[in-house]
Amino acid sequence: MGRRLLTPHRWNWSQKAEKWVYIEINKDGKKHYHYQIDPPKEFIDLTIKMKELNDKLLQIVDPEDNANLFRELMKVSKKLQKMGRPS
Repeated sequence: MGRRLLTPHRWNWSQKAEKWVYIEINKDGKKHYHYQIDPPKEFIDLTIKMKELNDKLLQIVDPEDNANLFRELMKVSKKLQKMGRPS
């Protein structure tokens, strides 16, 4: 399986470093890496949002409302996946 590239200007989970990494690129094109062990606020916020949406999905009866919530849940899920969250 190929290695996932880390995306600049956002938090990524680095499996190699086993840390969160934020890559800044300055005007000269030079990369600056910021590492942290704790999940970034964005990751925590998305995780909370996902739990809230899941809880709502379990209570919704109307198929149209359910479909709308599910689409929103998928958007949040994709954002989390792009961050490369640890398993």
